[in-house]
Amino acid sequence: MKDITSSTNTLLAALTYAGSHINKDLQGKAWVGHTPFAYWLVAALKPKTLVELGTHGGGSYFSFCQSVIDNKLDTKTYAIDTWMGEKQAGFYSESLFKKVMDFNIEHFDNFSTLMKMTFDEALNEFDDNSVDLLHIDGFHSYEAVSNDFRTWYPKLSKEAIVLFHDTHEIKPGFGVHQFWDELKKEHREQCFEFKHSHGLGMCFPKSSKAAINFKKEFSLDLEKTFNLFSIIGDDIYYNINGRYSLQKNFQLSIDDLVKILKKLKTDNPELSNQLKSLL
Repeated sequence: MKDITSSTNTLLAALTYAGSHINKDLQGKAWVGHTPFAYWLVAALKPKTLVELGTHGGGSYFSFCQSVIDNKLDTKTYAIDTWMGEKQAGFYSESLFKKVMDFNIEHFDNFSTLMKMTFDEALNEFDDNSVDLLHIDGFHSYEAVSNDFRTWYPKLSKEAIVLFHDTHEIKPGFGVHQFWDELKKEHREQCFEFKHSHGLGMCFPKSSKAAINFKKEFSLDLEKTFNLFSIIGDDIYYNINGRYSLQKNFQLSIDDLVKILKKLKTDNPELSNQLKSLL
């Protein structure tokens, strides 16, 4: 895995990406607000191996895959799911897996593999220290997510990133937020979080140096760039769900946005105008 690198071009491409290429039957509603960040992260991280635990219709997974194609990356991606469902997300028929499989074959078959099995069954298919980006989005109880992280931890490369969905989902049966809080206490400087679209946690569990480099490599201020992804992401969430996932007053102030646009204008006036039109 190469060091994380970003650029104004990469950022703009991500902010204009909304997963619109994905069949609406597969896109999903809960994760949709994170598609721009997912697209950017793959472009910046350039992972050799990407694994998703819990794919459902593929809204998140196919956003990762689209970034692989658009950025001409040498990445192998793996989606692991039984495609049977469970009591939190609901149960579904074999037809869903067929739709996901057909879409995958049509668009991403040369680098993407669907693995119809449990997360534990898939462990032996991966070498230790081989996974650069792991997305955990399976059963959301505390016991399940902690088990997923613990069992897949040896598979992570030294500078790997782990994503956790539903870190801001606080209701009976959902324990991701509890596990995420524990992880943040243990790796405080190595964890970052979005609270929109039910929450997305991002952690460098094996390397504080990788987390530091991640902050340094941003062409814009890290916190404000994350807030920009939140603004764009929550608007996408609204367009799909008919409501915002967060209170609107969380967003960047106009002054903050102007500062970002001024920096972009210095770097690239044309891109600044394009980004300004988005906002």
